[in-house]
Order: sequence, then structure tokens, then C-alpha cells
Amino acid sequence: MGFSGAGMEEEYYGSRDVLEGVFGGANTIQKMMDVEAALAWAECEAGLVPEQYAGEIQEKCSVKLLDEAVYAEARRTTGHPLMGMLRAYKAICSKEAGEYLHYGATTQDISDTALILQLREAWDIVEDKTRRLREILSGKAREYRSLVMIGRTNDQQAMPITLGFKISTWIDELDRCLERMEQGRERIFVGQFAGAVGTMASLEQEGPRVQKLLLERLGLAAPKISWFATRDRLAEFTFDLAMICGAVGRMGNEVYNEQRSEVNELAEGYALGKVGSSTMPHKRNPFLPGRLAGRGRIAGTLVMRAMQCLENTNERDCRTLCIEPYHLKEICCLVDGTLDIALELFGQMEVHEDQIRYNLEILQGLIYSEALMMRLAEAYGRMEAHELVYELAMAAIGQKRQLKELALADSRVTAHLTEEELENLMRPEHYTGLAEHFVDQVAGTE
Repeated sequence: MGFSGAGMEEEYYGSRDVLEGVFGGANTIQKMMDVEAALAWAECEAGLVPEQYAGEIQEKCSVKLLDEAVYAEARRTTGHPLMGMLRAYKAICSKEAGEYLHYGATTQDISDTALILQLREAWDIVEDKTRRLREILSGKAREYRSLVMIGRTNDQQAMPITLGFKISTWIDELDRCLERMEQGRERIFVGQFAGAVGTMASLEQEGPRVQKLLLERLGLAAPKISWFATRDRLAEFTFDLAMICGAVGRMGNEVYNEQRSEVNELAEGYALGKVGSSTMPHKRNPFLPGRLAGRGRIAGTLVMRAMQCLENTNERDCRTLCIEPYHLKEICCLVDGTLDIALELFGQMEVHEDQIRYNLEILQGLIYSEALMMRLAEAYGRMEAHELVYELAMAAIGQKRQLKELALADSRVTAHLTEEELENLMRPEHYTGLAEHFVDQVAGTE
């Protein structure tokens, strides 16, 4: 009897779609077979491999046909990352066809190109989930477009905004993540076929044509020159996904902070049966927001690993190849699992409107100090108005009194503002600036 998930909370961050679907052993081997089969086809087109043998290699391009024992034994005896697949693949082909496997290629031609195919699959999954999260957040932003809440700077109450405005800043950040993904496709998803040191010496003049046909068949771009030792594409890949984790981590951190008992404006959705603490029955801990915030921080450490792979020696360097697969798999699984949590959290996030309204009054009108200053600046000038309102604000804080009460008792204010004007000036809905405009601009109107 097994106990799934009994060790680490979630192996590879709870990734479901990416962990097994993209980086599972079967798909990893299949991608290498796909590259080998596409290579045989390309070399057939170039007149280097007989059509019947290229056809057989293509026909038998399925990991399901391989003998796992043959694969494992070859891996063990050769100690080579590709030879297990090649020998198992050759074993299911005729002797003649098998001899045309891996024709003119080097290991890193296959491993790099297969890896790029896997990363593209993960990229597509992540992009789809990011767009789905954007749609959920856009709906929330439109729903709460006009819900006035306190805006905070440096963890202190500042001035009114709307909840829709806050959420729209999250959406805008996600939009830049999606923009980077779109722009990155052209740079990142580039295949590899260049031979031992990148000069295509094994195929000479036919090399460029084979490369073009191979990569076209796989739907990848062709490089201008081999990139065995130049790993910036994979560093960019890691960075782009880490930025998504960071963006979603910021959202989670916002909910985490606003679920505090003293704030209580936003919260992870609750259903009877959910337990927040093993010892304090009343607790509703922000576990989902906390996971998002934590994962955003983890993502940055993976970018550091990717950067370490940029410095390589000579034309190929296997030391990098011993590092890359780990952080690439990890960043893909991290962002996949993180987006799953985000979709759950923001799909059922609680908005406590009564508490939001209550929190607007905590500072007894001090959040309208800028509004009052800007109004008085018309009469006194900006700097003098600042000093005047500063004096009133400090007095209000020291005496624990309403700013409006002290303002009405000051002739410098009442000389230019009536009580009704001051009352209107200090309504939260009257000082949200262009918050609703920005919601419309980012989240749309329908």
C-alpha cells in the first residue's frame, strides 16, 4: 500500500501536467526518437539515406515499441546518456535501417533538440494557464472596479484606490510576462544540428540543407551557427518562467498580508472541513497565498543556476549538461504547480467588503491629507499648504481626533473651504483619481 505525498508536501511542486506529461521518462525518450526519425527523413530528402530505411525509422518511432531491458542495459554498460535509446531503437529496426540512425549527428544535436521540444511543450502549458489566470483576474477587476479600499505604501495606510485597480496591476504584470513569452518563442525554440564541434564536417555541404529540413519538420527555427556552448536561450527560458512565478508570488503575498486578522480584506476561500491549525481550531491560515509567495522566491534561485551555465569551455562542455536538466525541469514544474494554485486561489478568493469599508476610517480622515493639501494649494501654494496640513495631521494623530474636526477649527482652512466642501473632499469615492479608468484600460469593460 502506498502513501502518495507522505514525504515532501508535493514532489516537484505539485506539478501534474508538466511533471509526467512533459518530463516523464517515456516522453523524454520519445522526443529523442522524434529527432532521430526527423533526421533520417531529412537526410533521405537530401539523398543521404535510402527512402525505404528512412521510412522504416519513421514508422518505428515510438517509445512503446522499445525493449526497456535493452535500453537499461545499454545505458548501464555504456554510461552514455543517448546510447541506451539508440541501441534500443536500432534493435526494433532492420539491420540495414538501423545503420542509418544518428547518421552524421553528435549526441548534443539530439539531446539539445529533444530538450527544446520538451521545453516547448511545457511553455505551451504554462502560457495557456497564465492566460486562464489573466481571464479570472480580469473578471475580478471588472467586478470590483469601483469598490473603494485603502491603498497602502510601505505597509502604511496611504490613500483610497479601488480593489479593481489593485487587481489590474497584477494583470498588467501578467501581460508583460505573456509578452515576453511571445517574443521569446523566436529566440528560444531553436534546434541543433551541427556535428561534433559545430562545423557540420560529417555531412559537409549537405549539412545546412539537412539541418533546415530536420528543424522544419520539428517546427523549430534553425540557428545561424551551432550553440553547443552558448546557453543564453535556456537562461532566457528560465528567466521568463521565473518572472511568471515572481508575478504570481506578488499576488499571493498581497492576499497573504490582507488576510491578516487586523486587515481581513481579502482571503483564501474557505469551505467547511478546511483546517488552518492542528492546535488552534479558530485559525484560517492563508496556506495557498503563502505557497505562491514562497514559490516566487524559489524561482529566483533557479535563475541563478541558469546563469551559471552561460560560462562554458571551448566548443562543447558536458559540465553544463550535468546542471541544466535539473533547473529546467524544476522551473517548468514550479511554474506549472504555482499556476494551478493561483487558478484555485483567485477562482474562489473572498472579498470582505464590510471590512474594506471599515478600514477606510481607521485613520480618522488622515488618508485625505493630500486631497486637502491640493485644495488649499490653490490659495496658499503647494509648499505652504503642505506645512499647514502637516501641522493639522500631526495634531490629529497626537490628540487622536478627526482631521476634519481640526480642519474646521482652523481659520486658515475655513477661509477657503466650507464644511460641506470639506465633507465632500473627504469622501473616499471622491479621491480615487483615475482608478476606474485604469481598470478599463487593463481589464477591459466586458
